[in-house]
Amino acid sequence: MSTNIKRYTKKDGSSAYKFRKYLGLDPVTGRQIEKTRRGFKTLKEAKFELSKLELEFQENGLSQQMKSRTYKELCEEWFEIVYKMKVKESTFWSTRMIFDKHILPELGQLKIKKITVTFCQKKANYWSGKSPKRFARFINYAGMVFDYARSIGEIETNPMTRIITPVVQLEEEEHKKFYERDQLIDFLSKMKSQFSEIRYVFFSLLAYTGMRKGEALSLQWNDIDFEMKFLKVNKTLAVGKKGKLLIQKPKTKAANRKIPLDDHTLLLLQKWQVSQQRELNHLGIRNKREQLVFSKYDNLPMYPRTPQSWLESFYIKNPDVYRISPHGFRHTHASLLFEAGATMKQVQSRLGHSNIKTTMNVYTHVTADAEEETATLFANFMSNGKSLLQSL
Repeated sequence: MSTNIKRYTKKDGSSAYKFRKYLGLDPVTGRQIEKTRRGFKTLKEAKFELSKLELEFQENGLSQQMKSRTYKELCEEWFEIVYKMKVKESTFWSTRMIFDKHILPELGQLKIKKITVTFCQKKANYWSGKSPKRFARFINYAGMVFDYARSIGEIETNPMTRIITPVVQLEEEEHKKFYERDQLIDFLSKMKSQFSEIRYVFFSLLAYTGMRKGEALSLQWNDIDFEMKFLKVNKTLAVGKKGKLLIQKPKTKAANRKIPLDDHTLLLLQKWQVSQQRELNHLGIRNKREQLVFSKYDNLPMYPRTPQSWLESFYIKNPDVYRISPHGFRHTHASLLFEAGATMKQVQSRLGHSNIKTTMNVYTHVTADAEEETATLFANFMSNGKSLLQSL
């Protein structure tokens, strides 16, 4: 093992000694492990510290040298050799953003062996106040790094698994993120009369098919079969490193699906295809087989935030209209399907939910609003003998 003891001059002009000791390769990362010590007044002191370091290494090996690693060091290692191999590029960078913005500022510089359950509980409470809708994700992601550290023997237990998850009370209307039938009709009517055709067609497609925003933004004309009246969902738009736009396969097998189209939606799409072609011809751009249904004029995908910007413009002009997000149109489609009598399995298939629990959660939100009406139906039955089915 190589060693280099050097004499150097400190800022105050005095002399001191330092050394750098190479200890071998980390068996997990393959990186060189070196230890640097400085500030020794004499060569004898430097040699004594070096002998002590060599003895510790001989007795305890690399595990002793690794004991002081920080949460950030373990996090970077986990990202590089574990997480990067498991997920798609867009997922990797969206997770990376959460760590950089929320988790590492709180845990990054701490020695991972020193982080206690109590400290994790305090951070979970802090995240729940700062981001009540997303804090559970922060807790889960932070715990993944602790699990990795435990798997390679650097800690014995994951302190994040032993906390009590905070209970957050959201606003009363927080659950209602969708439109009723009349609200949707009003929204689309105003969008059609006040804004460009592409915006009206986009939100109509979301509302009438339940597509995710990224699925609609990656839809190509060759994905639509006008004769057989369906469209194929086989890709989605996502964001990678430094905002790079990616068109990639959906996350789950269930998301790959065919969605039957009604005549109203088919007609809208046919009219929009003609309008889009007219615009491309005017610009001297040749239509391609892979032409996106919604795109910039050069057939590059729109940025995923564009639909949200469209909605913000709409709500500024129509301040009395109830606000929902682009994802709210997917929820709207599901709720109206249930209202129209569709089964749980039909809705799951149409929306591409891989887990029936996700569909059931939407159903719970919809039926919760009907509780007061159910009580009224029962009271009517008790007062006049009319059955619940007759009341309906």
